[in-house]
Parts: sequence; C-alpha cells; structure tokens
Amino acid sequence: MSAPETTVRVRVDLAYDGGGFRGWARQRDAAVRTVQAVVDDALATLAQAPVDTTVAGRTDAGVHADRQVVHCDVPAGCRLVADLERAREALDALCGPEITVWRVRRVPRAFDARFSARQRRYRYRICDAVALHPLERHRTWHAGLPRLDTQAMRAGGHHLVGEHDFSSFCRRAGDQHLVRRIDELAVRRRSAGLVTVDVAGKAFCHQMVRSIVGALVRVGRARRDPHWVAEVLAARDRQAVGDIAPPHGLTLSGVVYT
Repeated sequence: MSAPETTVRVRVDLAYDGGGFRGWARQRDAAVRTVQAVVDDALATLAQAPVDTTVAGRTDAGVHADRQVVHCDVPAGCRLVADLERAREALDALCGPEITVWRVRRVPRAFDARFSARQRRYRYRICDAVALHPLERHRTWHAGLPRLDTQAMRAGGHHLVGEHDFSSFCRRAGDQHLVRRIDELAVRRRSAGLVTVDVAGKAFCHQMVRSIVGALVRVGRARRDPHWVAEVLAARDRQAVGDIAPPHGLTLSGVVYT
C-alpha cells in the first residue's frame, strides 16, 4: 500500500495589470514589487507553508497578462485545496485589484506550467490616431500619426514566421541560443485608430515580441520596406532592429496546453 501524498500540485489561472510591477519574477531585493512575489505570498498564506510558483511565461516590467498560468506544490491537507472555489475567492482578494485569479484546480504531478505549454500567444495594441482614450493608456502604445500601413506590416511580418535565429530581435543572456519558431503573426486594424499585432509560438526570448513590433511599426510608417525585416533577421545583430516598442502595449493573451 503506497503512502499518502504529502503535497498536491495546484494550477492557478490569472490575469494582471503589469503597470505597477517590475515584471513577473521575484527579485532578490524584497522591496521590488513583482507579480510572483504577490502571488507566492498570497498562496503561502492559504497553504500555511512557503510556496514557489512556476510560470508559463515570464513577463517584463510593465507587460500585462490576460491568461497567465502557474503551478505550485502545496501541503495535501492545507486550506488551499480543501475547497478550491473558496480558495480562488480568497486568493483573488489577497492578491489585490491588479491581479485577478480566474481559476484554482488540482492537476496531475506531471503538469508543468512552463514545460507542458505547447504555445504562448501575445497581443500588442497600437493606437495610430491623433489622440488616445485615457482609459486605454495603460495597455495601448500611442504611436500617433501617420496612420500605419497594415498591409506592409503583414508583408514584413511574413519573413518572421517559421523557425529562425532571432538574435536581432532578442536581448541575449550569456551564451543563450536564440533559435525560436513563430507559428502565427497577424497584423489587424481593429478600428480607425487601433492596430493589433498577434504573435504565437512555443517559446519567446527576452524582448522578442516588442522588438518585432518596433520593426513592423517602422515598416508601417514607410520608413523601411517590408523586405528590410528579412535583412534584420539575417543580420543576427541586436543593433540592426533599432528601438523596441514600449512594454505597456504588450499582453500575454493565452497559453495553450494539450
């Protein structure tokens, strides 16, 4: 007869406004406010034990999430797993108004929020109108006029779909390899003053999506032609891409699991 489990694995689906945080990852300096620090502390309160979460996709300072996923292991008999719906309500309250907890559930030990993910989806919002509604200012980059040529942006983005070395579009950490695969890249005009760039792939490197958006905006403003994006990709040089888009326009919109 096998011994009873002392811990269980829990999955938490959440969203957050990243504007007031220095990114997802907990920092050594406890005074630095991060999403993970808030979530881990709230989980620890309910579990009555230290908790360390694993996240589907780390987000940078100022970046938001509509559908972020984390997992953690907690004591089997703790308050957190005794009533999952009440635990969701309590966790949502403990995390504060900038974080929403959508769901808390038990998952098999084999589930890993990071390594079980098959695809991550990001959306970047750009306003190319003369003015931006104040309620949108925290999640939309007000790039302003001239109006973006979305057809040219789509043509430029076409060069990035597939598996490539994205060294030109990523901030390298040590000897990190920067080969990634983009499954989808869509540029759409949602309204007269709103353009979105949706990017999907299994994994992304640091600042990759924001660098892609920055390059596509140059194309959309006719400062570069669409083929220039292919030249930047081939250069494998971080300096080739130029300025990147600001973080507040970027949102992790979803994580896909099997």
